[in-house]
Amino acid sequence: MSDWSHQLQVPDVAADEILISRKLIDEFSVAGAIRTALKYPGSTSTHERPGQPVGLSTCRYDANYSGAKVVSNLLSLDAIPAELRGHYTQTSDSLLLPLPQDLKRASITQGNTGANLVGDALQQTMAALRPSPLLESLGVVMPTGLAGGSYQLIGMDAAAPHAWYADGTGPAAPGIGSTLGVSLKARSLISVTEISYQAIHQTSDQAEQLLLNDLLSGVRSGLEAAVFAGSGAPEPTGVINTPGINATTYGAASPTRVQLLSQLNDLAAADVDLAAVQWVCHPAMAIKLYSVTDAASRPIYDGATMLGLPVKVSSNCPATKVIIADWRQVAVPIWGRIELARHGANGGLRADGAERFRAMVLADVGVIRPEAISVGTSS
Repeated sequence: MSDWSHQLQVPDVAADEILISRKLIDEFSVAGAIRTALKYPGSTSTHERPGQPVGLSTCRYDANYSGAKVVSNLLSLDAIPAELRGHYTQTSDSLLLPLPQDLKRASITQGNTGANLVGDALQQTMAALRPSPLLESLGVVMPTGLAGGSYQLIGMDAAAPHAWYADGTGPAAPGIGSTLGVSLKARSLISVTEISYQAIHQTSDQAEQLLLNDLLSGVRSGLEAAVFAGSGAPEPTGVINTPGINATTYGAASPTRVQLLSQLNDLAAADVDLAAVQWVCHPAMAIKLYSVTDAASRPIYDGATMLGLPVKVSSNCPATKVIIADWRQVAVPIWGRIELARHGANGGLRADGAERFRAMVLADVGVIRPEAISVGTSS
């Protein structure tokens, strides 16, 4: 029994109220857990010997103790709906990775004061654990801590109904708005990454951040690709394939200023808050946008904004598309936590010493208001 149990195993704690102590966070290291797991292979190894420690232990007095495994076990208590637990590997050397808010909550609930509530190393770790920084920067809603295997996404169609009434005359009769509903379900996203021996055995805080970025790079790319262009089978349906979106055909390799303004006008006609919208395009399309000019031959794209609105560039956006949207109308619910496990026979070890790891996340993509999205397509 771990000596952390009196702090961590709190009955009836909701998934978004998991208690993780600051002392445990100081011992949290995914790189350290991986090194320990490689030294004490799990039961899938062909080299296991009787009496040898196996995998990762949550008892700090064991040779194979891992603070990251304690956090992982804590997350498994409440963060995974019962009907979804069969999706996870749950081997002795697998890890459930906390979300950034888990670690931040631990860092600011220990009586800390002052401006620097979170240490630099912990800030780097939290940033590295973000499922998709790009989608977050766009404003995509990413709910977590979901109780079941499905999620009902709701929102108001266009503006909420309202009406004024005169004092003493009773209320007027406002129009009834449409509350939209999209039913989403947990879908499995798998990413396999090979990490070199040298990368695993680096010990600096920066190395921990870089390792986490490598391990989660496939997850981030998979989520982005699904949001922008998912076909619906087996991945979620992305925005460009969602029925009801606004569509513009450029008729050339790049758009004109008039065509881009037409996309903006489509959103304005649907009462979309233009101050909140952002453009997304592929790097190859971004290069072409530099050549688009206004009536005075001035470029309308400066590498960061276009027509006064932010532009995000992602290789996961189709090369022929330019998307503009109020991305708050897109949701990516995440069930449970991201699981990290060694992948393949004998733990995935290759002849050159590289190790293979699998990251898995349960997620889906939903669009509340398709009319808040406009997609331009080049020829």
